[in-house]
Amino acid sequence: MNSSKKSILNSNLTYVIAFVLPLVMMIALYYTRGIFPWGNECYLRSDMYHQYAPFFSELWHKIRNGESLTYSWDIGLGTNFTSLYAYYLASPSNWFIVLFPQKYIIEIMNAIIILKIAGSSLAMTYYITKHFDTKNCIAALFGMFYGMSGFIAAYSWNIMWLDCVILVPLIMLGLERLVNENKCIFYCITLGLCIFTNYYIAIMVCLSVVIYFIVLMISYNGPKSVLQYVKKFVNFCIYSLLAGGLGACLLLPEFYTFSLSASSDTTFPEKLTSYFSILSMLTRQLINTPVHLGLDHYPNIYCGVAVFLLIPLYVMCKKVNAREKIGKCIILLIFLTAFNLNIPNYIWHGLHFPNSLPCRQSFIYIFFLLTMCFEAVNNLKSMSNKQIGTALWISIGLLLLIEQLFMTDDTNYSFKSVYISGIFILIYALFIFINNNAKLKIPLVLLLTFSASIIECTMNMDSTGIGTTNRTSYLLDYDAVKTVTKTVADNDDSFYRMDKLFGARSKNDGAWHNYRTISTFSSTCNAGMSKLYGYLGLESSTNAYGCNGLTEVTDMLFSVKYTISNKLLAESDLRSYYTGSDGEFIYRNNYVLPIGYAINEKSTLHMNLSSSNNGIENQNILIQTMTGISDIFSFVDEFPTQSECTITPSKSGHLYLTVENKTIDYITVSINGSERSFGCSNLKNNNHIIDVGYVNATDRVDVTADSGMNLTAYMLDTDKFIEAYNQINSESYQVDSFTETDFKGTISLSSDKTVLFSILMTEAGLFM
Repeated sequence: MNSSKKSILNSNLTYVIAFVLPLVMMIALYYTRGIFPWGNECYLRSDMYHQYAPFFSELWHKIRNGESLTYSWDIGLGTNFTSLYAYYLASPSNWFIVLFPQKYIIEIMNAIIILKIAGSSLAMTYYITKHFDTKNCIAALFGMFYGMSGFIAAYSWNIMWLDCVILVPLIMLGLERLVNENKCIFYCITLGLCIFTNYYIAIMVCLSVVIYFIVLMISYNGPKSVLQYVKKFVNFCIYSLLAGGLGACLLLPEFYTFSLSASSDTTFPEKLTSYFSILSMLTRQLINTPVHLGLDHYPNIYCGVAVFLLIPLYVMCKKVNAREKIGKCIILLIFLTAFNLNIPNYIWHGLHFPNSLPCRQSFIYIFFLLTMCFEAVNNLKSMSNKQIGTALWISIGLLLLIEQLFMTDDTNYSFKSVYISGIFILIYALFIFINNNAKLKIPLVLLLTFSASIIECTMNMDSTGIGTTNRTSYLLDYDAVKTVTKTVADNDDSFYRMDKLFGARSKNDGAWHNYRTISTFSSTCNAGMSKLYGYLGLESSTNAYGCNGLTEVTDMLFSVKYTISNKLLAESDLRSYYTGSDGEFIYRNNYVLPIGYAINEKSTLHMNLSSSNNGIENQNILIQTMTGISDIFSFVDEFPTQSECTITPSKSGHLYLTVENKTIDYITVSINGSERSFGCSNLKNNNHIIDVGYVNATDRVDVTADSGMNLTAYMLDTDKFIEAYNQINSESYQVDSFTETDFKGTISLSSDKTVLFSILMTEAGLFM
């Protein structure tokens, strides 16, 4: 009977428990959050909302339609999809999305997140069982805390990182086999897969691998000779390089693309500075500590409060190899200083300071921390009551110190986190004491330990993780936009682009709905293109550029033939209604150039666009340089200091505003009493253009803001616009056919000229 129980508690059932526990806990949390199908919410947070869901939709569309993964017209004037795939979508598990309807992309992603969290727990448990040569089911609890750690609570929506979280325990296991047994294949494959799935997180993994390799070499207990150490070092170098080679097909285009992005423009810090004390970081280990996603560098390192008790026990344990113990403690210190100091932080993030989402390597710290804690548990029987008592007093004393120093009105931490953590520490200390001293049956203590751990872990995830979005709101326009864009596609086989003027959910709506567009929000965003958009008065930033600020001129130049809107727009000779469905409307821009057109060769040498000009002035310069036609936008009026003004147009036409004051929070435009507000996010770019729309000479246009706007009003000169269009279009590239990767056509020129294409070229990276 006893041997049967022992075999059950030390069997492959441990792996089942490790996978099922977080799976059930996450499903229960989805249920309590009302996440579809149990409610009308969905787990769609931060970049998952703006980037991952649209990019998954584009991947689904490409795979289902047999399209190339090298290029996409549906993202930002065309984009190198290989690089985007490498950064966001390279996980092999993502290909399973094609088995389900496209409309349920969000639910597929939510399911993948749960499965990967469970997979992380399983991988950690597998590592522990192999490293310590035991299948004790207590290992499943450490897997659970790894899979549902503070890192996961903060970043589980960052689905592209989760493969690396799963792979880290396997990589470290492979590294140990390489050093201790000279078996290298498992290490090579797992590291190569990590680099392939997400090269960025793999940078941090590779740094930790180098550090751990040094510790393993120092603590190595096998046959020792110079030849042995040289062999292990050579194996490490060769198989690490082979692992990198496995991901080279994605790494090379990715590195090239990033060299053209604004993210590559960084400089090494000149001065070493500290963000906060190491002691203050330990507050991040407490239960229910709010996760941090901002710019304050706080790590998300919660992985169970038992670590406060177990790490002192680990340090006191005489059965642990002294060299290994010192080495692993140094590893923890390296990670803590990397969280704390700017230069190590810069190095760990690939020679770049992260734009929010701090301490992205913290899951590796959690891995080493939990490994050390399990070793303490594995040797509990060798611990004396004095050692257990000492560890308890150290942990309680540390909690009291944390409460005294950091639980103040000036911090975001609650004293409740200290007390709840203290209660769980006392409970775990009691279980350890009972396990070592009482003659109770092991299953009872084990059951109580599992119960307490599950409660603690679930409480923390419920308090700090899984932010939701209303599913109905996100999908509100899904069917309608699909309908109207399909209507256009069925009736127009030419090459055209479209963008959503009103009602867009993100700059990646083209990828979400699968139509050719000029907007994007991506870490692979081209810096030159973003700069060009800024010059022309369109919305732009470090990693995004979009259609906010489009004019009839930029519509013409960028081949934006159709405008989608969830509002009715005024029609004119330049723009006419095309189709509509369920509150979504498409308007056709009647004067749009093909994808390529000729300009005077000298024009490109004298295109003096400047950030000191507003977008309208730069567009005037651009058209005059290309055609010789000046002032395609005519000046209407200016209001340098007023926070309220009235614009009286002298004639009917399309009215545009530029606002030079970047500090205002909003601007409201009222046409004959009909108001429309523009939020501050649309005004932060100094050159950003506000499209008022078509107005009549008899209209009254009132503009108000919360402070002086430094506003200038312009009106498009329709006659000059049509003249410029006709001149440029007379020598334009006529597309005969096109695919997702190429196009064929002809152009006839009267003389030697430069042919300009409105395409983001993968090899050039500029508007050409």
